[in-house]
Amino acid sequence: MPQDPLSFAVILFELVVMAFALSLHDMTQAWMANRLGDPTARMDGRMTLNPMAHFDTWGMALSPLLSIFIFHNRLPFGWSRPVPMTFRNFREKNGEMLAVCAGPVAQLLCAVVALIVLLILRGHSPDAARSLLLVKFVALRAVPADGFGPLPSIFPVLLLLYLCIMMNLLLLCLNLLPMPFFDGGRILLHFLPYNAARAYENYSNYFMIGFFLLAGPLVYLAFNPLIAIFDAFLFG
Repeated sequence: MPQDPLSFAVILFELVVMAFALSLHDMTQAWMANRLGDPTARMDGRMTLNPMAHFDTWGMALSPLLSIFIFHNRLPFGWSRPVPMTFRNFREKNGEMLAVCAGPVAQLLCAVVALIVLLILRGHSPDAARSLLLVKFVALRAVPADGFGPLPSIFPVLLLLYLCIMMNLLLLCLNLLPMPFFDGGRILLHFLPYNAARAYENYSNYFMIGFFLLAGPLVYLAFNPLIAIFDAFLFG
């Protein structure tokens, strides 16, 4: 468990960024579903960035805290309530799948925008250029016992942007796992034959047990190469 104030501040930043990244994901899915003919999520109040509209007790409170303080993960694992959709409302056959895919796409675009802003700050602010590598160490909570000394005033902005990259990429990888209640599972159902899809749904509880056992390794298997690409642009 982290003991220094800087690590606790990073954890707070992570939880805030996670809440708004999940809200962006859900709001985008709700907006896309509405555009494609299904107003279910809009009528449920999901077309908003307000995290409370998407709040899930386990996914947005218990799981993130357990992943940080019990399992000592680098980043919190979390999710929100599934965005409700009604298949028969969509004008196109693939409408539901397109709406589901909009969430992960929004998270990838958010990470790209944060990267672009960091690159602009690196090019125009000497303090930003000198502090970027330090930002990565702090984001991973690799803080030495004696700290880093005085930090530049732009440091919190840089840290927030880098955590925005990390959290959105992590949640992108998490959401695309082929597990029930996640985007990957909903997309997989779209391609499965009818009997296989029904069996997949019937055994969803067993899949979720497997998720809790294997989620970390599977997510980081995809996350590590992705963050390496972003780091290559940022630190190369």
